[in-house]
Amino acid sequence: MAAPSTKTTTTPSHEAHAAYQRSKLPLHLLRHGSGLIGFGLLFGFLVPITPYPRLGLTAHIQFAVEGTMVCAAGLILGSKPFTSTPSSTPKAAGSASTEAQTVADRLKPWQIKLVYWGCAGIWVTLMSEVANAWWGTRWVLPIAHHAAGLAGNSTGPAAVWMERVVEAAHYPFAILLATVVSVLPLHAFQERWREWWLEAQFAMRYTTGRPNANNICELIL
Repeated sequence: MAAPSTKTTTTPSHEAHAAYQRSKLPLHLLRHGSGLIGFGLLFGFLVPITPYPRLGLTAHIQFAVEGTMVCAAGLILGSKPFTSTPSSTPKAAGSASTEAQTVADRLKPWQIKLVYWGCAGIWVTLMSEVANAWWGTRWVLPIAHHAAGLAGNSTGPAAVWMERVVEAAHYPFAILLATVVSVLPLHAFQERWREWWLEAQFAMRYTTGRPNANNICELIL
């Protein structure tokens, strides 16, 4: 007898692990977002005693803003906007998972990691801004540096290695977070975009077989 294929034994476990990650991703983001907001509120009590309170206030505000954004991402991924029309057939009743599919269920494994680390990496960026309340760096946050009353010093009070640390904590994670912001709308509005495209194609062929701008706008709106 032929040996069982390794593909049939490894694929189910891999898919089960990916499904588990999808199911836990919204909860992980809600935890990170709540933690960011909570830490930012607590750090607010330390802002007046920092050497550069204006830079500390920047970090305090960013914790609240970024934490709210991460919580919103978790809520979006946990939502179920893809419910299909109920059917009375036994076959459709057995596939109830497709009728209550969350946005996270549509993410691929690499997109799960991208979204998670893009949101979790905010901790690195914001902790560098907390340190910046004592360092007073200038390269990455020149506007906050100016608002802190350090505009007269072109080099800033911070050492070069401090500037490098803040720089390394901002640029890579900012790019990663920007890709997360592009992934979420792509999946959250995927069905609606497909409907718009089909409706637009129908409107372009309606009656005359030529594009009809009024029909397209009517169907989309």
